[in-house]
Amino acid sequence: MADSEQIVREIEQFYGRYIDAFNREDIDLYLESFDLPFAVLSGEHGATVFADEAARQRFYTQTMIAIQGRGWGRSAVDLVKVWPLAQNLATLMADVTRYKKDGTILEQLRAFYT
Repeated sequence: MADSEQIVREIEQFYGRYIDAFNREDIDLYLESFDLPFAVLSGEHGATVFADEAARQRFYTQTMIAIQGRGWGRSAVDLVKVWPLAQNLATLMADVTRYKKDGTILEQLRAFYT
């Protein structure tokens, strides 16, 4: 198994590319971050499973429509913590601030990924 520090670095780099793709609205690079099937768990919608490519595309489209409709301009990562669990499994926690196009804060959130 790669050492924990190496796993943490690789996942932090991956997450940086993920946020960059999101901010540039690079749908292909962004969606490569989600292997099928995947699930999203939120307080508003409970668990939603995305099982195929069409569902993955809808996920991106719905996400962008929702935040752009609220004035989103970009997202910034405030804090990332990674906990390696195995060679090919880790948990990532990210505190993110979403900014409006005028630079004011749209929202702050905490996300977890496995």
